[in-house]
Amino acid sequence: MSRLYDAKYFSSRLLGRSRFFNEAGAVIDVELKENISTVAELYVNELKRLLSALPVKDYEVKAITFSNGFNVAIRYPYDLLMVACEILDWVWYDIVDLIDDDISIKFDRSKRRFKAMITENQQLLLRKLYIKARQKQINFFVHKDLLILGSGIHQFRTKLNNITKLSDIPWKKISDIPSVLITGTNGKTTTTRLTEFICRKAKLVSGYCSTDWVMVNNKLVAEGDLSGPTGHQYVLMHPKVEVAILEVARGGMIKRGLLPNYATAATVTNISYDHIGQSGIENLTDLAVAKGIVYSGIKPDGIAIVNLDDEHIRELPLTNQRKAYLSTKLTKEEMQKFVRADNFVVYLDDQQIIIQTSNELHRLNNITQIPITVYGLAHYNYENVLHATALTFALGLTPAQIMFGLAKFGADARSNFGRWNYYHSKQAGHLVVDIAHNPAGLTNILDLAQGFRKVHGLSGRLGLMYGNTADRKETIPEVVKIILEHKVDLVVIKEFQESLRGSVLGEMPELFRLELLKQGYPEAQLKVIPNELEATEYILAQAQPDDMYLLCSHELLTDVSKLLRDKIALEKKTVKI
Repeated sequence: MSRLYDAKYFSSRLLGRSRFFNEAGAVIDVELKENISTVAELYVNELKRLLSALPVKDYEVKAITFSNGFNVAIRYPYDLLMVACEILDWVWYDIVDLIDDDISIKFDRSKRRFKAMITENQQLLLRKLYIKARQKQINFFVHKDLLILGSGIHQFRTKLNNITKLSDIPWKKISDIPSVLITGTNGKTTTTRLTEFICRKAKLVSGYCSTDWVMVNNKLVAEGDLSGPTGHQYVLMHPKVEVAILEVARGGMIKRGLLPNYATAATVTNISYDHIGQSGIENLTDLAVAKGIVYSGIKPDGIAIVNLDDEHIRELPLTNQRKAYLSTKLTKEEMQKFVRADNFVVYLDDQQIIIQTSNELHRLNNITQIPITVYGLAHYNYENVLHATALTFALGLTPAQIMFGLAKFGADARSNFGRWNYYHSKQAGHLVVDIAHNPAGLTNILDLAQGFRKVHGLSGRLGLMYGNTADRKETIPEVVKIILEHKVDLVVIKEFQESLRGSVLGEMPELFRLELLKQGYPEAQLKVIPNELEATEYILAQAQPDDMYLLCSHELLTDVSKLLRDKIALEKKTVKI
């Protein structure tokens, strides 16, 4: 048996609903290759022994084991979540010492340590405030020395030290703004941006967070991957926001819980192969359940939006919620059985978007005339359009307002940065920047590229810049198969140089290169250039006016986009001279 000392682990606070509990807690994630059940059982037993000896009696322990490790979570008082993390780590240290070096557990020392830590850190009033907010069904945030109850324009905020008793809070005046939660394997950022855009064009002060940034009414608030609790809190605690559109990442929900509660609606865009083998996600059903946590964040009379085209989403157990349904595939007749008195359905009828309730039928835009579908070529965006339509209708927008927003949202970097951002160079041809990073996303943009080339009569080369992260290396054979099926003429392999995720520099490009050669891709049509900007410069240096290149950029997305804009601007300037 290998030493437990070498096992990777981390603990984190669960700030909201999770796959374990409906309220706050903490979790430890341990990666192991052998004796997983035995170690997990020993760990849980020792954890329970310690917890039972401490003054906090309102707690709960849950554990899951999987093929490469285990998770153990504890529900614990909100004010003691950092202590809960300390307990989880401490017990792991004890188990490591016991198994690796036969050092007996000093239980009395552990008990004294955590009794003192609880006494020092407990904030009983804060705990009562958290419990009261849950009873009132309003969001609860602590930010530095501030307490925020409710959200957006309806929030109450004050310094924590201003509160001495529960009655200091004007509970009856506090509420939450309308909000929606969006997750899924592909399309969640596009759906988030489109939904926010429609709301903003309807004259609502909108806030949204995504994997790129937090925006409030189209003004940048913070940059970075903010599709987890930090980004959600940025939006919901902003005092000017009237409606919140929140992208929700799988990793954030698993590691930190779902911070927002009492949302108006939630949706899972789709489920496809991504992040399998991480944190107990061993198959697509596990992935759907993990992403389906967003449905637990809906308020009692909120709406769970269900994509009928995805079998994994259809099978999620949503028995106690109002449901709205959407489909890009089912006919008008097939959708009728899903219409209820308290819901609605969204579908396509002769390419026209339909919203149908039990007593009304609204005909919206022709989907092929919406810019984000690249006038019917981007079939994968049909789904995103219907999700945004359903979400905005759930938020109370009118069909006319939804139609207006759909018609104005562009397929360009200004509207949807990093998603099919098309540039035309007189010298280098047709260039597209996209963040496609998994097999489904790559298939989508290659399908669209083939349609685009056919419509525009392009006969030049089809090229691709692409790379894989280490946590997706098992998808490389499928990615190569997709490249071969789409007859890509040139592949430039780039590297995620800042997101190695367990690999070393050069490892992933080499694995990708070898798999391409193994499946018969011509070596002469293959180039390895790890840096995205340098790879793009290489492509531009040889591209011809009839060529089309798909640049799957991630770490240097802004720089790659600027390089293309500058090249095209220089071409125009040269023509004028």
